[in-house]
Amino acid sequence: MAAKLRLKCPNCGKIVNTDASAVCPECKTAIALPEGKVYLYRQGSPYGVAGGFGIYVNGEPYGFIGNKETLCFCLPYGSYTFHCAVGMSRKCQDLVINLTPEMTEAFAKVYIKAGFWANSFVIEPMDPKLLNL
Repeated sequence: MAAKLRLKCPNCGKIVNTDASAVCPECKTAIALPEGKVYLYRQGSPYGVAGGFGIYVNGEPYGFIGNKETLCFCLPYGSYTFHCAVGMSRKCQDLVINLTPEMTEAFAKVYIKAGFWANSFVIEPMDPKLLNL
């Protein structure tokens, strides 16, 4: 399963799914790939087949992730809080990831945890061997 690269254009701020030769479709600027990568896998669920989960990195929207999809967020070194939500649902067990020269990649999964009154999202670390990248 190949992961889609998800980048934020440093010039116009548009979120882009791309390959290694990234060019922003909005402003036509070439986008250099940052040194850190966070792989996020969305587990398959019959509850989530119809729609994507909204992804927020440090409170900023970073698009959506579909059912059984894997995304690779290319980010500079630093600390990042990952959060997922759908519509009005904001209940999420966030994950903080620190990318450093010693830890250039991180692997996480997101899934829905059923609750009595409402469902919530859980983002947690995962074993990279399970992704088959």
